[in-house]
Amino acid sequence: MQDRTLRIAIADGSPAFLSAAAHYISHLPGFTLAGTADTTLQAPALVSSAGPDVLLLDLGKSPVRGLEMVKQVKATPGAPAVVAMTLFHTPEADALVGKESFIAGLSQALKRLFP
Repeated sequence: MQDRTLRIAIADGSPAFLSAAAHYISHLPGFTLAGTADTTLQAPALVSSAGPDVLLLDLGKSPVRGLEMVKQVKATPGAPAVVAMTLFHTPEADALVGKESFIAGLSQALKRLFP
């Protein structure tokens, strides 16, 4: 893991999941919560305002719309790593984490993205 604290932002439409994920990240050593958005559509504004190193992005029930959002975020200058939370294969994202295994999956993805 790097010597600096990495900033994670979350865009997810589930208030319960968003709250639980934000709580988990706020206690994760070496990482800090940069901000949250309660819809995937707010992800570009969140990235612009929070400047995260990592964006956890829920692709939800519309993988096509979610993929477009990943592409839009990745096209921004200084784009963060995008960890897609979905059951669909998402080659545009830097990592994939299923909500059913969020804690283990996120830990593995972060270790791979930021060795």
